[in-house]
Amino acid sequence: MAGLLWRAAAFVQRHRTGLLVGSCAGLFGAQISYHLFPDPVLRWLYQYWPRGQPAPFSPKLQRLFQEVLQDMCIPSDHRYKAFTTFTFQPVSTGFPRLPAGAVVGIPASFLNDSVTNTNWPVVIHGQRVDWQSPAGTRLRDALNLSHDAQKFALAREVVYLESSAAALQALPAPACLAGTWALSVVAKHSLGLYGGPIGLRAAFNLIAAVAGFVAYTFFTDSLTHALEAWQDRHTASLSAAYSQGGVEFYEKVLSGNLALRSLLGRPGEKLYTPSGNVIPRHWFRIKHLSYTTRRDSVLQMWRATLNPGRS
Repeated sequence: MAGLLWRAAAFVQRHRTGLLVGSCAGLFGAQISYHLFPDPVLRWLYQYWPRGQPAPFSPKLQRLFQEVLQDMCIPSDHRYKAFTTFTFQPVSTGFPRLPAGAVVGIPASFLNDSVTNTNWPVVIHGQRVDWQSPAGTRLRDALNLSHDAQKFALAREVVYLESSAAALQALPAPACLAGTWALSVVAKHSLGLYGGPIGLRAAFNLIAAVAGFVAYTFFTDSLTHALEAWQDRHTASLSAAYSQGGVEFYEKVLSGNLALRSLLGRPGEKLYTPSGNVIPRHWFRIKHLSYTTRRDSVLQMWRATLNPGRS
């Protein structure tokens, strides 16, 4: 066993540069591949299937999506596809400038009452929604968005796709891996660990790996927060109608989360805070901005458009 470890350590030592380059390229490729092949992947995950059949894309949703693209002056050579999704918020992936293009999933609830006024049961987190209960009524109201709120939600996704932010978000993992490796090599040389016991070097490598993971989570979450804030500001700056729609959109998201918190009982209390924000799954990470923060940011921009002299 010891001989096998020594041979493995010697192999890594001889080919460490090649292994590092390959690992960084693999990490980047794994995170970006979802966006390079958007059409089948996103549909497989989020396609809305009422009555056992994939929902056809409604002309109403098509007109809504085209209206958003026209408002944003998106060039005609940028490739976009859209379909109907079962989610409460739009989803998207891809790069519109590449041949595979980008795909946007538009919630079936944007058709207004297409989900809540059906005879077929709606199940959320394993529980059937009672639309006649107070929480069900509140959820129904949260799903019915105005035209401006729907446009804000879609424009927010288009802003993300047009910025190619997915490529930027794929960088922290390989960058932190390369940085951790380089700094650990320098530190081991400085401390003279290469001439010491292999167990000591293994312990140091473990500590370096933990530090590298902490750095990765910090930079990834910070980048996501910055991108989400920029995404909201850019979308709200399109017009006063978009900023007003953004305020309504986030208000409805918070209201819907509160309704789900009530409908789901104890599991709902573990998923959502009393204000409607999503409770982070990990105590040491906050992956996204809170909805209240995003609402307040858009609200501030909307007030600035109403009172430009006071901004």
